Amino acid sequence: MRSTDSGNLLIRLIAGRQRFQFIFRGQNMSAHRFSLSRSAVTMRAAVAAAALAGVSTFAVAAEDNGSSYDNYVYFGGFYLKADKDRSPTDRSADSFGYQVGLGHRLSQNLWVEGQFFGDTIETGNAAGTDYYQTGFGVDFQYAFGQRSEFTPYLVAGIGGVYNDVPGQDEVSPYLNLGIGFTKSILGIETLRLRGELRAVYDDYDKSPIASRNGDGKIDYRAGLGLEFAVGKAREPEVVVKEVPVEKVVVKEVPVERVVIKEVPAAPVSVDDDGDGVINEHDKCPNTPKGAKVDGNGCVVEQTLVMRDITFEFDSARLTANAQRLMENVVAFLRSDPSANITIAGHTDSKGSDAYNLKLSRDRANEVRDYLVGYGIDAGRLQAVGYGEGRPVASNDSEAGRELNRRVEFRIQK
Repeated sequence: MRSTDSGNLLIRLIAGRQRFQFIFRGQNMSAHRFSLSRSAVTMRAAVAAAALAGVSTFAVAAEDNGSSYDNYVYFGGFYLKADKDRSPTDRSADSFGYQVGLGHRLSQNLWVEGQFFGDTIETGNAAGTDYYQTGFGVDFQYAFGQRSEFTPYLVAGIGGVYNDVPGQDEVSPYLNLGIGFTKSILGIETLRLRGELRAVYDDYDKSPIASRNGDGKIDYRAGLGLEFAVGKAREPEVVVKEVPVEKVVVKEVPVERVVIKEVPAAPVSVDDDGDGVINEHDKCPNTPKGAKVDGNGCVVEQTLVMRDITFEFDSARLTANAQRLMENVVAFLRSDPSANITIAGHTDSKGSDAYNLKLSRDRANEVRDYLVGYGIDAGRLQAVGYGEGRPVASNDSEAGRELNRRVEFRIQK
């Protein structure tokens, strides 16, 4: 084996009518040339253009502030099963390498990651023709859920890799496809274990023995590492909804002359909000149905199950009936400014854990956004989702599942 020559790498593309050349120079290495046919030139030019497009997309996307979990850094290692054509024997060469990356969310499920990697491929050749590889690439990942939960993903990427082999140095494009997963560990949502399997096509067309020169190499990687979520949370968006007000027209009509005689009336005790405290002693009107109150009629700290708050099937959209019932909650929060609410969404066990967790979060956020839209201070409201993780009844029956599909209001003072 030998160490890689230090120096700056100069890449120059020279295009002619029929041939295409790469020239590599370093402080301690002579120039190395190889030629490509017109079809190979077309393929590599397309790969290079796609790589530049991917890098530009990543640069623009990174300007978005995102949420606390829209960005991450990755550190990991991998085991590489190299193409047999890289070895002078009839067996494939083995290697261990490292990889670092920076990722950013482009949409709900799509992520982009820029990465740098390196490895040394032990070819088993006594003449000392081990491979030294370093490269940079851009991957696109489609994740099936939240990265903090157990989340499988598909990955595809492109880039360039420098193959440092005595007398056969070459920078070539590569493509890779694979699958992987992420999962929070140690109870820390921002610390994730990541594993993946990839097939990597390297367009390097040389091998340690001349008779084996070919049209590229296919290597296989099995990687394991850690992701660290980074970023700064954005302030929640406040949605203001306009409520139409009907115009009331008062029409005067003639009435007969009525003589009113005052008589003492018996006192009537009225409790409009039904909390057990009559209006004249109720300092906190508009108590939500079923809530516990103190002697002044004010709600005390408690968890209130809002079973009348329902959603459209398999959706986070509030039903029309639920929207009408939410008006009582709005009136309560306006009349008692000391009350803060944590809105908790729960589901039954039908569907996957990841799907139910996302649905419960979306429903809790829908309730929160509805209240904010009617003028309730967003700082008084917090939305969380627990999916199917906190059942209050058995999921083996429809009656039990109906009880588990619920929205809870945790009222704090």
